Amino acid sequence: MAQYYDTLLAEYIKNPGQRWLGLDAIAKREMSYEMISYSDITDKKKLEFREVDLERAAKYSWEDVYITYKLFKEQEEKEYMQSATMTQQERKDKKDILRDIELPLMQVLSKMEMTGIKIDRDILKGIWMRLEQAVWELQREIHWLAGEEFNIKSPKQVGEILFVKLWYPTGKKTKTGYSVNAEVLDGLKGEYPIAEKIVTYRHYSKLLSTYIEWLLEVASQEDRVHTSYNQTIASTGRLSSTNPNLQNIPTGDDIAGEIRTAFVPDTSSDELIAFDYSQVEVRLLAVMSEDTNLLNAFKQGRDIHQVTAEFIFWKKDISWKQRQFAKAVNFWVIYGISPFGLTKMIDVSQKQAKSYIDAFYNNYPKVREFYDSIILGCKRNGHVETIFGRKRYIPSINDQNKMIQSGAEREAINMPIQWTSADIIKIAMIRIQKMLDEWNYESTMLLQVHDELVFNIKPKEKKELIIKIPEIMENILPNSPIDLKVDMWIWKNWKQTK
Repeated sequence: MAQYYDTLLAEYIKNPGQRWLGLDAIAKREMSYEMISYSDITDKKKLEFREVDLERAAKYSWEDVYITYKLFKEQEEKEYMQSATMTQQERKDKKDILRDIELPLMQVLSKMEMTGIKIDRDILKGIWMRLEQAVWELQREIHWLAGEEFNIKSPKQVGEILFVKLWYPTGKKTKTGYSVNAEVLDGLKGEYPIAEKIVTYRHYSKLLSTYIEWLLEVASQEDRVHTSYNQTIASTGRLSSTNPNLQNIPTGDDIAGEIRTAFVPDTSSDELIAFDYSQVEVRLLAVMSEDTNLLNAFKQGRDIHQVTAEFIFWKKDISWKQRQFAKAVNFWVIYGISPFGLTKMIDVSQKQAKSYIDAFYNNYPKVREFYDSIILGCKRNGHVETIFGRKRYIPSINDQNKMIQSGAEREAINMPIQWTSADIIKIAMIRIQKMLDEWNYESTMLLQVHDELVFNIKPKEKKELIIKIPEIMENILPNSPIDLKVDMWIWKNWKQTK
């Protein structure tokens, strides 16, 4: 067993719904102890830590070490007490989420962060120039349509131009002026060209500042970008990426999607290969609900969105748009969506949305039974659980307020599938890295983006790894009636792997 431990991860696993997981907050909540804050010791961050008086700095550091150790001993004692109440078989069957998943994953993520991914600065600079030119032209067109120059980045000035000078319809006014948020402008852009151009201007400006300029700034001298993966932030159990966030690099065929072309292999002979779980959450719904129709569709290798579309629309000849509607139904029913919520997602009437959801449950009847059993179990036990034994406590499931209770029920329905999906890719990453290390492969795992893993593959290792990696990813679920499915994409940059 590795000789390391992480109290933050342990707290996150114990209560992933807890918002404040910093050591200061835990000490106050669990031990009623007020720690010295970093802000106080550095005079509200006016000083660097090295400028702090030695005695005060020593006390601050000692306190961090002591409270961490004290927390570790308390967690260790609780784990021992829980284990003592189990039978020998229960202890054998129990998967330790911390030691079997999160701690090994921490080492994998550390290696990925240190490796980073290579970028082509010239490509990024080329996109930068094109975006700056587009932003300048949009600014000129917006000013011409407005009949005057104004600060397009100022919501107040935009509101005055649209709703005072041009008399565009609006139903929303704030204390500082008219609301010109994305929802308002999206409602106007189909009919008013200036609104559409402002939306595009904002989009391009964000691409410049959030992605292009930021990537160029944080790239190392070796032209590599090193993200930081966070295991304890996302409320969905998934990993998140920061500084920079490489999970939010845009996709698509427009100029935003071109940013991905700047992410390239380590050498000209290497290839970037992406392995992407296909419809993993719908497959998990089939496995966990044991619905015969869902399972048979996957066993027969059918397109599950086509299958759902056929019984939603009562025909075999399905258009692309109808398949997209069915795809949305398959995806959002997993999250316990209401007809009203689905209406907003796919722009149909609430009556139509309800008929789609009803058709889903009628054709996959065990899904409704599965969800009902989750809610019933959560009300009885106070928590829900993944296939791998990760728990999420939802005390508000028994709240007297019906709105709060309804929200808690949706959360309960969503958690077992979404969190199992998150654990699947985490376990896959651990097993793949172990395989890469044991066989001394030079190829490296670079990125984790939702259900996708991106690798830099050496040409001499490609033939073996394009077999081994999907084999690991597709065989994570124990005793599953259907296999997980992984799609593979090979090219010379990240955009062209999709």
